[in-house]
Amino acid sequence: MCLVCLTTLAWAQGDTAKLSLRAILVDKDLNQKPVPKLAFVLVPFEGPTGERVTGKTGFDGNAELRLIPGKYRLSTPEAVEFQGKKYSWEVEVTVSAPESTIELSNDNAKVSEIAAPAPGRKVDELTTLFQKYQNAVVTVWSEIGSGTGFCVDKTGLIITNQHVIGPSTINSVQFDPKRKVSATVLAFDPAKDVAVLWANPSAFPEMIIAPIAKPDTSKNAVIEGERVFTIGSPLSQRKILTSGIVSKVEARAIISDININHGNSGGPLFNSIGEVVGITTFRESGPGVAGIVRIEEALPVLEQAHKKMGDSTLPSAKYLPVEPVNPYPLDLLKETIGAEKFNRHPYLFSEASFDVAMVTPVLKYRLAEEVQLAAAKEKGKRTKKHDAAIQNTFEPLQDLRDWAEYAGEYQSVLMIEVAPQLRETFMSAFGRGLATSRGGYGGPAHLKYKTDFYRMRLLCGGKEVEPIHPGKAATVVNAHNVFVNVTDATYVGIYSYPAEAIQPSCGEVALELYSEKEPDKPNRKVLDSKAVAQIWSDFQPYFNQKQN
Repeated sequence: MCLVCLTTLAWAQGDTAKLSLRAILVDKDLNQKPVPKLAFVLVPFEGPTGERVTGKTGFDGNAELRLIPGKYRLSTPEAVEFQGKKYSWEVEVTVSAPESTIELSNDNAKVSEIAAPAPGRKVDELTTLFQKYQNAVVTVWSEIGSGTGFCVDKTGLIITNQHVIGPSTINSVQFDPKRKVSATVLAFDPAKDVAVLWANPSAFPEMIIAPIAKPDTSKNAVIEGERVFTIGSPLSQRKILTSGIVSKVEARAIISDININHGNSGGPLFNSIGEVVGITTFRESGPGVAGIVRIEEALPVLEQAHKKMGDSTLPSAKYLPVEPVNPYPLDLLKETIGAEKFNRHPYLFSEASFDVAMVTPVLKYRLAEEVQLAAAKEKGKRTKKHDAAIQNTFEPLQDLRDWAEYAGEYQSVLMIEVAPQLRETFMSAFGRGLATSRGGYGGPAHLKYKTDFYRMRLLCGGKEVEPIHPGKAATVVNAHNVFVNVTDATYVGIYSYPAEAIQPSCGEVALELYSEKEPDKPNRKVLDSKAVAQIWSDFQPYFNQKQN
């Protein structure tokens, strides 16, 4: 039953509460100014997934409506421009009987400056188009990586590349640094490298639809020599514009010199007037040459997705964990240089047929430091005994520069890496042992992976910690020499968790590892208290700076 129907029924039974909303801004002279005709959306934290209530303030900035008591997320789809700034709201509202009030003001608004050109300077058309369509673009997450997607209608359908999704069974889309939700794959075509996802549109009230070039005019939608642009999510950044020039228009592809990074895959290629004419694909056929899937290739897949919506369940609007906005401060990591000898053992252990690493920013930084310093030491040995030789030409720690913070090199997250172990096969060990016992050479050891990673669960005090990103990385081994003979492939699990995922207050911290062979039977490992304390200690500088 829909929320509106429930509201009507409850109202008749006297079970609803009145919510009074007031939107008001204070100007530079401290005068109160009502915000008229402000559209807002209320989505319940619990209850029917995807249902929402919309409203709009009157000319006096006030609005009243009746709701079922509970917690709601209130957001405004469009920002309000006021005295050179943009104001928008996203707040939690608790509605309780008989009446509740909420005020939208300067204090609880998201405020951004309105970019204005310098006097006498004209703004490039791309700037206007970027600002207009950036909210049509989302980051697509799957178990095998991430890419870009773009919204194509108000129902929440999102087009991306099929290779961004691959065989992943866990997919999500992220609208901005704080909002990420689950997504369902409705249709895909590997040959065309096109996939269509479905996300709950109520989670992103500000969502904009990217206009697709009409089929009857698509042949002339983009021409050779025309400037095009895309909006994507390279590295750890979000919503970055890249432009280029079309060099050739093929039947199924567009050739351009536009720079398509890994994170841009699946994003929209806009023509110079802001129409989507292609899907950016990380596929280079030469230096500075990128192949883009023409949007016509996606239309049949999009039609399939529309047909499947009726038989599918709308994905949840519940927000999923996201990476923290601020990376681990590099200056805090640099303070670990020169400290006592680093002990990596609390972070590493084996369980069943898996090797496990609990990777904190401190561990990652110190391991990189050890490699750099060891390499510098070996280089120095070659010139140390020669007085005429040029000394100290290599400074490894100079590479640890501040830009690493903004490239997302050291995110404030806990990474848990789980790798299946290699083992020698029984017949190989038997044959080599028999040959050795007779004084002969048994040949190279034949190795294979003992198991295959499927998934993992991290438990804090018996309660599962939801991962930020449940990822997998394909690993292929192909080595043939006098010592080993191995050709095999498997997945390595790489899950990221919030910095506070493991802490002493959990009591017992356990990790459950599942293999593809036995997907319902976990191998359970209780973490040592020293490992828990070390991991918690690694994040203390970050927590302290965050509080300050």
